[in-house]
Amino acid sequence: MSTAIVLKSQLKGTIEAPSSKSVAHRIMICAALSRCKCYIKNVSDSDDMVATIGCLESLGAKIIKDKKTVYIDSTDFVRPMDKRHFTLNCKESGTTLRVMIPICAALGLNVTFVGEGRLPKRPLDEYFTIFDNHSVSYTRGENYLPLTISGKLSGDVFEISPKISSQYVTGLLLALSLIDNDTTLKLSSPLLGSQYVDITLDVMRKFSVDVKKTDDAFYVKGKEKLCAKDSYCDENIGINVEGDWSQAAFFLCAGAINGDITVTNLNLNSYQGDKAILDILKAFSAHVDIGENCVSVKTSKLKGTDIDATDTPDLVPVVAMLSCFAKGDTNIFGVSRLKFKESDRLLSTSSMIKSLGGDAMYTDDCMTIKGDAQLSGGTVDSFNDHRIVMAACVGAIKCENKTTITKANAVNKSYSDFFDDYKRLGGIIDVFIR
Repeated sequence: MSTAIVLKSQLKGTIEAPSSKSVAHRIMICAALSRCKCYIKNVSDSDDMVATIGCLESLGAKIIKDKKTVYIDSTDFVRPMDKRHFTLNCKESGTTLRVMIPICAALGLNVTFVGEGRLPKRPLDEYFTIFDNHSVSYTRGENYLPLTISGKLSGDVFEISPKISSQYVTGLLLALSLIDNDTTLKLSSPLLGSQYVDITLDVMRKFSVDVKKTDDAFYVKGKEKLCAKDSYCDENIGINVEGDWSQAAFFLCAGAINGDITVTNLNLNSYQGDKAILDILKAFSAHVDIGENCVSVKTSKLKGTDIDATDTPDLVPVVAMLSCFAKGDTNIFGVSRLKFKESDRLLSTSSMIKSLGGDAMYTDDCMTIKGDAQLSGGTVDSFNDHRIVMAACVGAIKCENKTTITKANAVNKSYSDFFDDYKRLGGIIDVFIR
């Protein structure tokens, strides 16, 4: 258990965005599947990264982490149809789980997947339909996990609905790259969070697999195995993980509320969907200054607006908090998928705002936040959700009284240095672990 006590403050200065969790997951998994030796630069120490590294090690990869560099020797990575039984603990990482399941099925492995927190309850139904039609047997616990699979994924045409998560598409694209024959992945519903799949396709291209994409399908050519470029095997070059826009968003929004903050290490040409925070801040009339690989935001007279979060659900907690300090109401649409995150973020986000003295309400697909709030502070239940903890810290900089946040160490899931960066910018915060 841990509790954060946060006082009103003004945040000023420059910080470096942590590495992108979404990009790092995909690079590390592709490096392991390439069965080469790779150096991956700028990898964070988040719990989700630990989960992916642990799973890859369980499957035979040798991994050494030195500060922000990860060295992967995957020459002994598990071969197809290995008869051993593996257990993979995905901890609380939805990306780790949903990507590794179809990969293990494509390799024909016998694997039991386990997880922690809310992960065992996060949906996997789309995979069960795939398995029923493509030669994979499975058994599951009372929830979705533990899940045991066996049999080898086979076929040439696969169909899936990504309406709950684009992670299904990412997992299957990587899995289909391991199958010898040409395959087609058809989408039976619109692809929400398409930018995450764009990241997947970009990383696959970096590892020499080119996937053809149409409006409702992907075509993967057989026998084009993932292969690391020579430069990735060079200790002095390696492959670099770009900065994370979803994490940068917390401090960029803090700058607009009560600060003057510059975030560096940002790729302005990134495939990351959460780069949309720039357009969102501008929609709120925030003062945004874009430089070379950096963005600066300072205290602004914010105006309420309407936001479509269909492709950027991870931004909703901090954008909802930003909305409290805007003049007029803000409507955030496309939020139905928030129910299936680390917490039910429709509930946890609105609860956070109300706990601090604000006003928020929601339906299945829209959240409305009353602006012009004079937040008083209070006790916020984080629901053990990293994004709720960070969003509450952002709101606390302009609360009249102290803000107490429960289960504050949830930030380790994605941004283990968050509190250090917060203090570095002048934030007043104490974290108590008991």
